[in-house]
Amino acid sequence: MTALSASVRELATNPDQWAALGTEGHCIVLAPPGSGKTKLLATRIACDLVNKIPEPHGAACVTLTNPAADELRDRIAALGVPSRPALFIGTVHSFVLTRVVIPFAALVGRPELAHVSIAGAADQTRAFQIAMDGARIDRWDRRNVPSTVNYHRRRFSTAEEWARSGDQIRDVARRYLADLHGRGLIDFDELIEIGVHMVERHQQIRRVLNARHPHIYIDEYQDLAPGLDRLVKALCFDYITGSELFAVGDPDQAILAFTGTRPELLTELAARPDVNPVHLQRNYRCGQEIIRIAQFVKHGKAEVIADRAGGAVTERYCPGGFAEQCAATVQRIAEDQQRGIPLHDIAVICPANDQCETVTDILRDRGIPAFFRNTSDYRTTAATALVEGCAAWACRGRERSGYRLGALLRQWRSLHGHGWRRERDADLTALLLSWGARGTEPARAFLADLLAAGLDVALRRTARADDALNITAMTTALTDGRLADLSVEDLADRALQTDRVEVTTMTSSKGLEFDIVILLGLDQGRMPFFKSLTNPEELAEDRRKFYVSLTRARDEVHIYYSGFVEWSTGTIKQAGPSMFLYEIGLLTDE
Repeated sequence: MTALSASVRELATNPDQWAALGTEGHCIVLAPPGSGKTKLLATRIACDLVNKIPEPHGAACVTLTNPAADELRDRIAALGVPSRPALFIGTVHSFVLTRVVIPFAALVGRPELAHVSIAGAADQTRAFQIAMDGARIDRWDRRNVPSTVNYHRRRFSTAEEWARSGDQIRDVARRYLADLHGRGLIDFDELIEIGVHMVERHQQIRRVLNARHPHIYIDEYQDLAPGLDRLVKALCFDYITGSELFAVGDPDQAILAFTGTRPELLTELAARPDVNPVHLQRNYRCGQEIIRIAQFVKHGKAEVIADRAGGAVTERYCPGGFAEQCAATVQRIAEDQQRGIPLHDIAVICPANDQCETVTDILRDRGIPAFFRNTSDYRTTAATALVEGCAAWACRGRERSGYRLGALLRQWRSLHGHGWRRERDADLTALLLSWGARGTEPARAFLADLLAAGLDVALRRTARADDALNITAMTTALTDGRLADLSVEDLADRALQTDRVEVTTMTSSKGLEFDIVILLGLDQGRMPFFKSLTNPEELAEDRRKFYVSLTRARDEVHIYYSGFVEWSTGTIKQAGPSMFLYEIGLLTDE
C-alpha cells in the first residue's frame, strides 16, 4: 500500500474528513484545533495532483507562514507525490510576488515591478518618522500612528473608514508611501495591493493563473487579510473562468487582528451558495476535560468531540506576582521531569514578549534548557531557517541536530533557483565542515561566511525579497543587536527541536502542540489586555488567544495567576484574576 493510499484509508474512518476529501467544487473546511486539518489538506492536494490535475497544470497551495509551507511541502512529498514546475507551495506574500507581480509587471505597463525593492523594517521606520514630522504629529502622540496606518492599508479601508481615524492619519499614509517611492521602495502591504488590483482588473491575468493553477488551496483562511480574500475570490469566483478553491480554517482561532484580518470573511465564504462547507467536529489532540473547558471559551459555538479520554486543567494562585508564577513553573517542570516527560513536550505560554523573556531567563538560571524565539529579531524564512540548520549540522552533526546534509543542500539549491551551479554545493559543504570545531566563535562570522559562499547571490533575486529582508535583520541582530553575543553553537541551538522547554507567546503558539502547557499571566489587564475591555473586537480576539493556548495541550494545562499586573514602569494594577478563569469555571465569584 502506498503512503497516499494509507492516508486516504485513515481519513475514511472519519465521515467529515472523508466528505471533505471527496467534495467536488469549492469546499470550505471549518476545522477546530486538533482535528487533523493539515493531514486532510496535504492528502487532498496529493490526491488531486495524482487524479485530477494533469501536467503541465499545477496548483497553488498558500499558507500563512514559511514553517507551515515547509510542513505542507514535506507532507506532500512523504505521500509520494513529486513536485512539478506549476506547483506552488508558499506564503501569501511569496505567491503575490512570484506568481502575480513579477510575471505580469510588463503586461500592466509597470515593468519596473519585475525588479522591485522591498522596504525593510529600518526603511519603514525611517519613512514613518519623516511622514509624521511632515504631518506635524506631536511626538507624544506617535506611538500608535504607524500601526493605525498599517491597519487601514491591510484592511483596504474605504475613505469613510480612514476618515474615522482623522485627516492626519491619512496624511501620514500618503507621506510614508511618498518617502518609500522616492527611494525606489515599496513595502509588502503595497505589494499585496498591487497584486490584488492586477488580478481584479485584468481578465487575461486571471485566465493565465487559472490555467496554471486550476486548483487553489488555502491554509488558515481565517488569518487572511481582506486584500488576500479579494485576490482569492477574483481567482476562484470569476464566472467566465475560475480555479477550484479548497480552504481550511477556524474563525475561533483568528488571532492576528494586528495584520488586518477579519475572521468573519471565512464564515461569509462558507455561507456562499456556490461553496460546500464541511464541519470537522472531532479533536484528536486534547484530552476530553481540556476540550470541555475550552468549549466554555467559545460560549457553546460549534461543538467539538473528544477522541481521547482524560485531560486536566488546573489553576494556581501565586500572590507574589509574576516572579512567583515563574518559580511555580520551575517547580512544575521539575516534577514533570521526574515523571519522565521530555522537556520538548512542555510549553510555557505567556501573553507578552517581556514575560516570555523573563521566564526563559529564570528557567535557564535554574538549569532547565528553555528557548524563546523573539520575532522582533528576525522572522523564520527559508533563508534564516537554512542558516540555523547549517549551524546545527556543523556544530552538532546529523545525529544530535536531526538535520541531514542532503536536505540542507536541497534548501540551498531552492534559494538559488535557476542560478544554482554544482560548485555551490561543494562550497557550502566545505564551509560547514570547516566550522565543525569552531562552535565558540561569533555567529555573525558564520553568517558572513555563508553570505560569501553564495547566499548573498541567492538573495539578490527579486523573488527572495522576504528572505533578503530577514537575513539583513539577522545580520543586524547578530552584529550589534540583542543577539550580538551569540556563538555558532548558540545559533545552532535555535534550530533544535528536542531537549528544551518551548516558551512562546499566545499568538505564536498557534500550530504547536505539547503534552503539557503552562499558562502564565492570567491576570485581568494582561489577559485580557486592559485596552481590550472597552473594545469588543479586541476582547473577542483575546478570548480566541486564550482558546488557542488551551488547545495546544494534549494532556494537561496548568494556569497561574496573581490577581494583579506589574508593569515595566513599576506600576502595579490590582484588577483580580482574568475574567476568562471565571468563564471556564475554574474560579467562582463566591
